[in-house]
Amino acid sequence: MQYFIYISLMMLYDIYILHYFRRMFHARHEGFGYYFAAAAFNLTVTIFAYRYLDHRIAVFLMMLSVNIIIYVLFYVNWLQTTYAGSLYIFSLYSSRGIVCSLYSIFLKQSIIQVLSNPVYYMWIFVLSIFLSLLIFQITRKVTVPDSKARPALYNMGQLQFVVVYIIFQLLFLMLVNDGRSYETVQLWFTYLYLGSCVIGKLYLEFAFHHTARVSELIEYELNTNKMKEQLSRQLRHYQSYSRFTESFKLFRHDYEKLMGSVKFLLNQKEYDKAAKMLDDIHVTMKKEVLVHKTYSDHILLDAILQDAANSCEDLEIQFTACACLPSDISASDMDVVCIFSNIVDNAIEACSQLKEEKRFIEITSRGTREWAIIEIVNSFDGTLIESAGELKTRKDNKISHGFGLQIIRRTTESLGGLLYLEPEAEKRIFKIKVCIPRLLQS
Repeated sequence: MQYFIYISLMMLYDIYILHYFRRMFHARHEGFGYYFAAAAFNLTVTIFAYRYLDHRIAVFLMMLSVNIIIYVLFYVNWLQTTYAGSLYIFSLYSSRGIVCSLYSIFLKQSIIQVLSNPVYYMWIFVLSIFLSLLIFQITRKVTVPDSKARPALYNMGQLQFVVVYIIFQLLFLMLVNDGRSYETVQLWFTYLYLGSCVIGKLYLEFAFHHTARVSELIEYELNTNKMKEQLSRQLRHYQSYSRFTESFKLFRHDYEKLMGSVKFLLNQKEYDKAAKMLDDIHVTMKKEVLVHKTYSDHILLDAILQDAANSCEDLEIQFTACACLPSDISASDMDVVCIFSNIVDNAIEACSQLKEEKRFIEITSRGTREWAIIEIVNSFDGTLIESAGELKTRKDNKISHGFGLQIIRRTTESLGGLLYLEPEAEKRIFKIKVCIPRLLQS
């Protein structure tokens, strides 16, 4: 009966943890059978480790088992894998320390005496599992919700700090835990063990909350900078349109007089002079009336594309764009800026790495009854850097630039949309397709 309880609770804990990380990372495998098999594998390793190995070695073997499972099931890098494995073990280990200590204090026995009792041992195991699950739920609902945890797990600089803390705290708890072997240990040791486990958990909550907060602030700063850039684009867009309007007004004033002269020449049958005057009018219009090219029917998107066209002209990038964005989409102005300014900036950056004759950016759009679809195609050097199933930046400031694609994806998905990345390394073409749902008319 006891073995059935142990196995059932371990499977429950493993599946919960795997489900949590399924929400954090991109999955390699979707079927529930993969997760059940992974939990069964980890359970087998755990039983073997605790039956045949020293408990210190067993802890790290379990962590290695979880690392392997996470790597097989998800697109993760070594740091994310280490975080998952160390968090799994630390949560169980510290929860067990808390429950053991409380039993010891309540029964006024040493920890080793408490663990020697099979009934106490079983209940300590049961309560440790439920305490770990409870703390996980509190973390997900209060301290660091899933929506904030996921960006934090892709902030490698901050995540590295959390991983180092967990591993050193785990080593410290293992060192303190070795003192339980002595039956003459005084009550102060139990309080020390309890305090170490509680403080370890609390500080981990603080550390992960701090990591999530820093990631959030970095993203906020990026969005703020994008909005500042967009305001500058809007101002340039307005100034360009104002110059176009003013030049057109001046030409129109002269045009009415000139057309009167043309009409007079035609009435006098001075056809050659009239034709020459029309040619002169055409030349004057080309010289004096500024061209204001429109790339989109959406004013914000048009401003982004106007600015991109100017940058492309400076960098000698062939730029063509015709992007219609219907009014019946749920995207706010902020969403449009976050998605398309990041995409355009990335495309220009990629093209600038090539020779002038190979640089191009093409932006097109199409729509269906349910979707507005915009496709961005640009040339690039064919080099792709992938980590944890994500394309990574090659820019020097990886902390800030690494968020660009995440912001595009998350903003698109928050609208219920889809983002497709279709790089063709051999052809050296990178294609991004943004699908935004339209509001269905009743």
